[in-house]
Amino acid sequence: MAGVTAVDASLLAALDKLVLERLDDGAFVVRGQPPPWFLRLGIPPPRREAPLPIDSALPFLEVFLPEAERAWPTEGRIAQSDSWTQMTDDGEALHLEATALRVGSSRLLVVTRSDALLHERRRVLQRARELRLLHEALSREVERKDVLVHCIVHDLSGPLNSLLGALSLLQEQPLPERSGALAGVALKAALRQRELIREILDTFAAEGAALDAASGDLAEVADLRVTVAQVVEALLPMACSRGVRLEGPPALVDGPPWSVVGEERRLARVISNLVENALRFTAARGAVRVLVHDEPGWARVAVEDEGPGVSPSIAPHLFQKFAHGRDPGAGSGLGLYGARIAVERWGGAIGHEPRPEGGARFWLRLRRAGAAGGARGAGTHGEAQRE
Repeated sequence: MAGVTAVDASLLAALDKLVLERLDDGAFVVRGQPPPWFLRLGIPPPRREAPLPIDSALPFLEVFLPEAERAWPTEGRIAQSDSWTQMTDDGEALHLEATALRVGSSRLLVVTRSDALLHERRRVLQRARELRLLHEALSREVERKDVLVHCIVHDLSGPLNSLLGALSLLQEQPLPERSGALAGVALKAALRQRELIREILDTFAAEGAALDAASGDLAEVADLRVTVAQVVEALLPMACSRGVRLEGPPALVDGPPWSVVGEERRLARVISNLVENALRFTAARGAVRVLVHDEPGWARVAVEDEGPGVSPSIAPHLFQKFAHGRDPGAGSGLGLYGARIAVERWGGAIGHEPRPEGGARFWLRLRRAGAAGGARGAGTHGEAQRE
């Protein structure tokens, strides 16, 4: 036994391993003292250098031999068998595994009991089954919640649409000054209520899409140039009514398309949310600026306002669900959360940072279409990035 010493074989036997050496004539002999479990298989104790008939002693090894033959010619190469079960004389099931390797000139099979490994595998499989059942239960619960939310929103939308129609018609009537003012207040409140309902629907849609990996928007492409221009144009009346100057990026008006990864309608909603928030917190005669910058593989949009800024105690929670930012009465606390869910789903990032001149800067980075491999290193909504 030139490759493996008696000490080696005895040590392996003490570790409950059976060591078999393949001879030149194809027979196997046991090296060292066989472990106790081997003697319980009903096999006569092997005599020194006597061949072991593995077809009757360990029949599974016959199946494993072709793979072992491929491993033996190269020292350091190892082949591992599947687990198999063999019964002892007293009816106990032994779970065994074999390893084929070459040590020096010796071609060895080391047979090991794998009860602990088998139990661990069974435990992992059982845990996987439990997690699958839990996932299915959670999926059903989420589905029930979505149905409930959509039913509630639908029931709210019906009467609200009637109110909006009635208030719009009422404002067209010749009303006394005070009554006209009250009708205007009611109409604005109803319009705001409609926006809150849209935020709720957008947020639940974004959450559902983020959980559904198979329905990702990574194939969707939007023209950032057109989207930003449309958002600025749509919000100009709101800015004028507040006495705020809304400035868009003029360089984008006639330029080539800025194709980014994202769904156009939802991207417009994200940018609108940022601009509306900036207008809401900017005093009359102030300015809100929408800036767009080109970066290698990315496009960056920033919305800057001249408002009071974001409190340091609130800033870390801005993009969490039901966070209200600077004014708890401003909205549902879902707008920024929904924006983060959508942008991160497209592989981008969104965040906030204070402006040195005062006010706040909200930014988002989107991957340029065709540069999708340009890195997931967009960062998270907690990082601050300067213009």
